[in-house]
Amino acid sequence: MRAEEFPGVLRAAQSGDNDALGRLYTDVAPRVLGYLRSQGVADHEDVAAEVFVSMVRNLARFSGDEDAFRGWVFTIAHRRLVDERRRRGRRAEEPVDLARLSELDSGGTSSEVEALQRLRTTGLLAAIEALTPDQRAVLYLRAVADLSVPDIARAVGKPETAVKALLRRASASLGRRMAEAEGA
Repeated sequence: MRAEEFPGVLRAAQSGDNDALGRLYTDVAPRVLGYLRSQGVADHEDVAAEVFVSMVRNLARFSGDEDAFRGWVFTIAHRRLVDERRRRGRRAEEPVDLARLSELDSGGTSSEVEALQRLRTTGLLAAIEALTPDQRAVLYLRAVADLSVPDIARAVGKPETAVKALLRRASASLGRRMAEAEGA
């Protein structure tokens, strides 16, 4: 969606226009699903559904521009992620291995499978998997969701300085691991 369209689409969605709600969903759903998948959520589609139910329920109270909207949705997504981790902690489950992601995501397009294979070949998926959960979360929110540091801080409930430190550490760790992979 173009930036100039967002205010009108948001107003229409807040008024109950299903087409406008669909446009908002279409705009953020792939990133939310990717975020949840990157965090190892086995039932990422179920958790994403919870995110969008919360979004629709609370949309009338939202005010802000497109960046603020994306930050708000990812704040909801992060909170649902934390809830899911707590639930998973109470019942023993085997975490999803990112290396098997393409096998589990049978609904993916060939371009998605090809991209995952390239990432796997370069060692990037293994390097990302080796990051701490907090580092993976902030890195994904910055690189893929394109959130600002203040928006990431609000989404994950951490101070901006902590988010900046997590981003620096994640970048440094990825750089080291990729350099080691190239040298091997």
